[in-house]
Formats: sequence, structure tokens, C-alpha cells
Amino acid sequence: MRIATIVTIMNNIDNLIVRGVPMTSTLVEFDDGSLAIIDTGMTDNPDLLEQLDDMGYKPSDFSLVLNTHLHPDHIGGNRHFTNARIFISRKELAYYQSLEGLRLASGQAAAVPKNVLNREMQKMRERYPVVELIGAPDQIEFLEDHPRLPWDIKLILAPGHSIDDRAVFLQGRTKNVLVAGDALYHRDLWRGPSLPDINLSEDLFRRSAQQLSEFQGIIIPGHDFAFDNATHAYLAANKFISI
Repeated sequence: MRIATIVTIMNNIDNLIVRGVPMTSTLVEFDDGSLAIIDTGMTDNPDLLEQLDDMGYKPSDFSLVLNTHLHPDHIGGNRHFTNARIFISRKELAYYQSLEGLRLASGQAAAVPKNVLNREMQKMRERYPVVELIGAPDQIEFLEDHPRLPWDIKLILAPGHSIDDRAVFLQGRTKNVLVAGDALYHRDLWRGPSLPDINLSEDLFRRSAQQLSEFQGIIIPGHDFAFDNATHAYLAANKFISI
């Protein structure tokens, strides 16, 4: 198995939550040559496609998409991968559909939060409905149904940032890899104070992040470069390594 990371950044967006923030996608090449991508970055960001092209790939080459959770900055590129099985959490989808349904049923816009970052989060949810980003219905498979996955992929529950976050464990021959998503969004910053209401449950997030931070191997955060947790050294992006 080989892995590589792509780090994309959106600067041409007015939303403070995602503007200028690195977003990490993980490419996995299995021993049979098939390809997977874990998290697909922010919607409307051409950076992902450009970097894939620079590496010699196009979305149609991929047979599997895994999303650690269903925030727009992690599922925004899903619809490009038209040949892939797309794995998501049914619990996450139902949660975000219920939020959207309540807003539409009320016939009114939600109350505007006083906190600037909360306002930006609300604007992003309203502008990018989850169901419009996840992919075509016939591609979707729910993790709760225990779909067939390659034997060297395991999913780890890591709730807190969202309602049903999953970290992805990749078992290699010489090294193991943990794709953490936003359950451990940065090598170091998670240890400090969180932005207000950025996590659905701050207590659960702290517990999940602490557990994941003890993983022995390569950790790939949701908004930072991959790093070796033995040395804390960052790994190069856009470059495959064998594991």
C-alpha cells in the first residue's frame, strides 16, 4: 500500500471558517492498483483537481471515497468522483438533514448568532446543504451497514467534533497510518482552546483527540500536514510513500 496527502487551501471565499485554512485529503493506492481518497476538501475549490492532475490522476481513476464526517470542507469534492463507491455515516446525514429540514419547515431564516464565527458556520451550513455535496444517491453506502472495505482499512469511532466522526486506520506492512479528520485536526493546536462552538461536544472532542494523539505511526490531521508521531516530523505532501 502507498499513501500520499494533498493539502488544499481556499483563498477566494468570504467565509472566515475556511478561508486560508489548509484542508487535507489522503490518497491511498492499494496493492492491486485501485485508488481511494479520504476526504475531498472544500466545495468549489479547483485546487484538488489541479493537484491530482499534477500527480497524474483524475477523479474517475478512484474507486472509493471515504468521508471522516460530513462538513462541507471534507465532502466538497465528492461529486467529482463519479466512478467511486462513497462511504458516509447515515447518522451524520440524518443529523444535518434534520437541521436543514427544521429551517425550511419554519419558513424563516435561523436567528443570526451574535458570535462572528458562529455566524460564519451558520452561513456555510445554509449555503452548502450536505445532500447536495455527498455524491449521487446510487454511489452512497452507509457505514452502519458494514459495507465491504479493503481488509487493511478499519474505521474508528471518534465523536466530538461532529456527531459521528470516524478516523480511518490503514494497516501497512511496515507502518500504520491514522487519518484523523477533524477528530484531531492539527498536530498541536488541538491542545489549546477551541474556537467557540466549533465542536459539537467539547468534552467528547477532547477525549477522542487525546486517544488519537497517542497513536503510534503516521497521523494525518484534517487541517494540517501528515506527521510521524514518533518523531513529530512532518511528511511531504503530493508524494507517495510505501507503508
